Amino acid sequence: MSGFDPVFNPTRLAICAYLSGCQQGDFSAVQEYCGLSQSTLSKALTQLTAAGYVEVTKASVGRYSKTVLALTEAGREALASHLDALQRIAIQARRTARASTEATLRTVAPS
Repeated sequence: MSGFDPVFNPTRLAICAYLSGCQQGDFSAVQEYCGLSQSTLSKALTQLTAAGYVEVTKASVGRYSKTVLALTEAGREALASHLDALQRIAIQARRTARASTEATLRTVAPS
């Protein structure tokens, strides 16, 4: 189906959805929001950066280094397209379920 992107599994979809609501996200904030281990988040980010959807940068904060994540324009477009495709499926499923229910009611209704 058009618009679906195999890059988006539930974990990577949650990461991109979080980042779509901000300019940048701190690694630990994304990790906490998505309920992921550092390893799982790192692996997901590797795939998202390879697809060009997320940019990962290191920022110095005093003596510490902070990992900052940002959804790229390509990532925003891919996310929007994927969400549109999911919405189309949900609409079609509702229509199918409604038509099926109506057909069932017609066949079991007393004459």
